[in-house]
Amino acid sequence: MRAGLIPGYNVDRLDIAAGLRELVACGYPEAEVERHYVIEHALMRWARGEEAAAQRGAIDSSFHGIDLTSWTRVLAAAMAGAAQCAHEVSNAA
Repeated sequence: MRAGLIPGYNVDRLDIAAGLRELVACGYPEAEVERHYVIEHALMRWARGEEAAAQRGAIDSSFHGIDLTSWTRVLAAAMAGAAQCAHEVSNAA
């Protein structure tokens, strides 16, 4: 992550596993390992503050990318999953 970035403040927190579950729900089976790796890497890039590069990589159809609508769903699910985890932690405290 670039210096000066704080997860949850100026960079999004993501639940990568929730995003990958949504990828399967979008119709991309787990058997498509290369595609899942590409999307997992894109989510990790997004979490590091590299939003534009993450989206370009995620929707690059020439290299196992997915359509923009599915990427938006995957990203939203990853954000929602992280928010749910944060909410559960704050309620436990």
